[in-house]
Amino acid sequence: MDTIVFALILASALLIIFVKKRWVVVLGFAVAFIATAFLFSHHVTSTLDLSF
Repeated sequence: MDTIVFALILASALLIIFVKKRWVVVLGFAVAFIATAFLFSHHVTSTLDLSF
């Protein structure tokens, strides 16, 4: 899942550089941002089983 999110972030960066249509760039950025937010939400709510 992490790799897919990083690929989305890279794809949105490439869209920003190479695509002239603004709606495509905004859509790519929004998809990458939402996926990153969901991944962050998943990692924040998971418990760490640490015993010291």
